[in-house]
Amino acid sequence: MAYSGFLIKIGSYTIPMKYMAAESYSVGRYGQDSDSYRDADGNLIRNALNNFIPKVEFNTPALLTNTQFKEIMTGISSNYTNSTEKKALATVYIPEIDDYMTQYVYVPDIVPTMYYADDKIIKYNPIRFAFIGYGKGAS
Repeated sequence: MAYSGFLIKIGSYTIPMKYMAAESYSVGRYGQDSDSYRDADGNLIRNALNNFIPKVEFNTPALLTNTQFKEIMTGISSNYTNSTEKKALATVYIPEIDDYMTQYVYVPDIVPTMYYADDKIIKYNPIRFAFIGYGKGAS
C-alpha cells in the first residue's frame, strides 16, 4: 500500500503528526524464532517463523500541554480493546517494507515528566510512547 500520510493509527484514532517528533519515530519489524539452536559444530540452526512483530516508539515534541496530552491519551485509550492490558489494534507504517502492518499491540507505561506547571497549565518534556505487537495478526 505504500505510505498513506500517517504513521500510527490506534483503532480509529490517527495520532496527529503535530504530536510526534518525526526524528524520534522508530519502528522495527522483528522476526521470531522457535527452538533455534547451535549444533555441535557451532552452526546456527534456525526455525524462523513467518510472523513478524512490530515495535514502534516516538516522542512528543517538547512543551506539550496538559490539554494536548489528554487529547492523545483519550484518542488512544478510547480505542483499547482490553483496557487492563492496554491492548489495541494498531496500523503502523514500516519503512523497511514501505507498507503498513495491522496487529494487536500493547502500550507500555507512559511516564510524562513536567517541564513547567502553574495554576492554569502544565507543560511536559518530550513524552515517549511505544506500541509493542502481540505477535498475532489482525484477526
